[in-house]
Amino acid sequence: MQDLLLKIGSVAFMLIFFGLCIFIHELGHFLAAKWRKLHIVAFSIGFRKIWWKKINGVEYRIGCIPVGGYVDLPQIDGSGDVKDENGNILPKAKPLDRIIVAFAGPLFNMLFGLLLGVVIWIHGIPQDTPVLKEIVVESVLKDSPEWKAGLRQGDVIYELNGEKLNTTWHGFINKILFTIGDVTLSVRRDGKNFPVTYKPAVNKRVTQEDEIAYPFFFPKIPVYLYPRSGSQAELAGIKKGDRLIAFNEKPVASQEDLEKYLMFNGLDPVDLTILRNNEKIQIKGLKPLPQKIQGEEGKWLLGFSNNPVTSVIEGLPMAKAGLKKGDKILEVAGIKVEGVPDVQNIVKARNGKLTQVKVERNGKIIDMEVSPQYLPYSSLGVEYASVTHPNPFEQLEKVMVLTWNSLRGIGYSIGNSLNLTKQHTTIKPKHMSGPIGIGKYLYLSVYRGSLILGLNVVVIITFNLGLINLLPIPVLDGGHILLSILEMICRRPVSRKILEPITIVFITLLIGFMVFVSFYDVKKLVTPVLKSIKTEKAIQKTEKADHAKQTADQPSH
Repeated sequence: MQDLLLKIGSVAFMLIFFGLCIFIHELGHFLAAKWRKLHIVAFSIGFRKIWWKKINGVEYRIGCIPVGGYVDLPQIDGSGDVKDENGNILPKAKPLDRIIVAFAGPLFNMLFGLLLGVVIWIHGIPQDTPVLKEIVVESVLKDSPEWKAGLRQGDVIYELNGEKLNTTWHGFINKILFTIGDVTLSVRRDGKNFPVTYKPAVNKRVTQEDEIAYPFFFPKIPVYLYPRSGSQAELAGIKKGDRLIAFNEKPVASQEDLEKYLMFNGLDPVDLTILRNNEKIQIKGLKPLPQKIQGEEGKWLLGFSNNPVTSVIEGLPMAKAGLKKGDKILEVAGIKVEGVPDVQNIVKARNGKLTQVKVERNGKIIDMEVSPQYLPYSSLGVEYASVTHPNPFEQLEKVMVLTWNSLRGIGYSIGNSLNLTKQHTTIKPKHMSGPIGIGKYLYLSVYRGSLILGLNVVVIITFNLGLINLLPIPVLDGGHILLSILEMICRRPVSRKILEPITIVFITLLIGFMVFVSFYDVKKLVTPVLKSIKTEKAIQKTEKADHAKQTADQPSH
């Protein structure tokens, strides 16, 4: 029931705030048009009107599709004759008025983003990792671009493309994703400094659907503990910012290590070694408490990470079966698999049944038989992420950089397709999101995260909406501003004969682009569902075959 309410709330948040970002934009146009005394035909909340009322010459509408809104402003077009809703000729709006009205939409997006940004500034937002000035490499996938360039376990990365590190792990990944050309890591090993230069490649093991250049190496990320108020961790003496270095005497190199240890430990008391002010402190007998994650109390595990395998957890089924680091899982229960999610879906569907696993090791095929182990979710009563308080202008600057990097990457990608440049990038137009992708992102930010994470996404969306609309492209607000400026300079509007074909071309391109990104948005939504259905059918087929075999093996009477 709780999970259902969370889903309903996440959907409501998505619809309300996605629509609000667009509504605020149109409200800016509306208020500016009222101020400049332009003729307004209608102001609508939502689309496909189901209720309307005319007040002082403006028709206020409510639509049955509650996503965004629009303002009907015939005078915003700077060329040719403009008419009102009754066909009457209207006077042309002055260029300055058109500039003000066009700019007001993006301006209101910025103001709305800054307002929400104040909420985030006050409340704070969790970081994915602490801010890192150096990254210690925990493991590198063999034969990856990084491996071939010379990166090895234990190397210390202190610069990326000549810039000192001062970012989270997610921020580090973003810098790699948006790099044009080769990536250069400044590395320290055994007291010697040297560069590691490589061309980023698509990492389907991590992002199978997105096809982006996620690193093929994993870092050691310090784990800091932030006890919840009144939790067992706080009562045991853990303080905000304590660094966890060992769990039941096993070293902890990352949050992933801790989560593995904690899940395998179940609900048994644990001993923690923490570092506080360079002093080691022992926390003995801390009892984890059960918890639910997305409505589930635990999950079936085989006990390995990534595919090919980068680590095997001692004591879990695959370790007992002899799985080794570097092995590649080919099939589970007779079903071909690629990434870890494929394996998890099959194991979950089989609900703990004895499972055949086919593994490739050094070119040889090895068959294993394992029984997945069910492990409950548990919590130590701590958060693992520090909270940062970026001010609203820092958030705006971050979105501006992200928008520029995205547009630049897509520009180079299109240039590569047209043989206009040879600069390497893995960013492509299909990585952009339309309304469907943005809605999905909004929904997941609340469902899998929190309300404050959802508001952070809204800030990104509304800032981005304002910035994109300021691009000097016909049909966008920036295009109207550019045309108005040209009219002020040339003392006459741009010729309709010139403007009309250009506008038609850009409208066609815009519609085509929206169809393009929406196709990939839908594909990203549908592909996992279709894959899950296919896996489920394969599992059912396997189970029927197993049942038929068991029946045939039974002695006849």
